[in-house]
Amino acid sequence: MKSAITTKAKATIRPISTSFKVLSTEILDQVVAIECNSSKSPWPTEHFRSSLENSNNLSYALMLGDKLIGYVIATLAIDSADILNIAIDSGCQRQGYATKLLSHLVNEFSEKGAKEVFLEVRVSNNGAISFYNSQGFKQISVRENYYMKNSNDSTEREDGIIMRLEIATTENNNAL
Repeated sequence: MKSAITTKAKATIRPISTSFKVLSTEILDQVVAIECNSSKSPWPTEHFRSSLENSNNLSYALMLGDKLIGYVIATLAIDSADILNIAIDSGCQRQGYATKLLSHLVNEFSEKGAKEVFLEVRVSNNGAISFYNSQGFKQISVRENYYMKNSNDSTEREDGIIMRLEIATTENNNAL
């Protein structure tokens, strides 16, 4: 009689590396697809195109291997910055990718001398508010009736929360 020995081996997991690249109109269709899946009131394609063509904006793609999984579009003023739009593909959410994307952006802002970052978020977007709070953002103001509740009815509105993050600049870090 032969007996069989069975062993269980753990599957080898090879992490797929993430990378950042400047967001361009070449992958605009992919950006719009992520936007449409993650927003109640998505930006129109032309809004993305004009934002990407604006030389004052910083726009980054978060890549997982060769797949776009997130993006951010922001603008930098003299010593402050505004996040205009940020999203992670719905299949990649809650896996730390938004933190990576936001950290990359804040580092870029810091290197360029920004001392604070602002953003607006729908009052109903509890997940995003919780995320931004966990990243150090603080609510500083409310814009009443700022957002349309959905793209089908422009009369239904909801408030927008303005949040702020203080950041240390590279110059300040070097002085320590």
